Amino acid sequence: MNGQTHSRSDWKRIALLCTAAIISAGVGYIFQPLISDNTEAISTIVTIFSILAGFLIALITLIAEPALSRAKDWTELQTLKPSIENKLTRQKLLFFLYLFTLGLALAMFLVPEAETQMLLWLERLFLGLAVFVFLVSFALPGSLMKIQMERYDSALESEVPEALRGKEK
Repeated sequence: MNGQTHSRSDWKRIALLCTAAIISAGVGYIFQPLISDNTEAISTIVTIFSILAGFLIALITLIAEPALSRAKDWTELQTLKPSIENKLTRQKLLFFLYLFTLGLALAMFLVPEAETQMLLWLERLFLGLAVFVFLVSFALPGSLMKIQMERYDSALESEVPEALRGKEK
């Protein structure tokens, strides 16, 4: 991938994150009354993010494997390291957002009822963050597919018949 394509995808990712943040802030602010005193809604959100957190841990364990099996030598492993590190960092940040969302749910239950203003803002933040993380999670299937395709390509490359090896590229 050349620098221009990489830069374009970075800007696209930033634009999508900003759009998701704006939508999430609006949803959190406007729709907060829907989760206020609604333990079933909060419980559902907590369950969803607990499942997503488990799925993400599984995904994180798969990220480096295709690069390790594809790399032919130390130099190639060194070249692939920044890419793998970036993927792992993104997934780690998403995992922390899941945990932070779950922590906000806990905080909402721990805040005394007399602290109505604090509870109001915790609910807005919780709902907004839940929507944001949910929207960002739509990228997970693409990440998983890319990892699986890298594994497939690596396996395919290792099984190329000897007669065809000299004809590659």
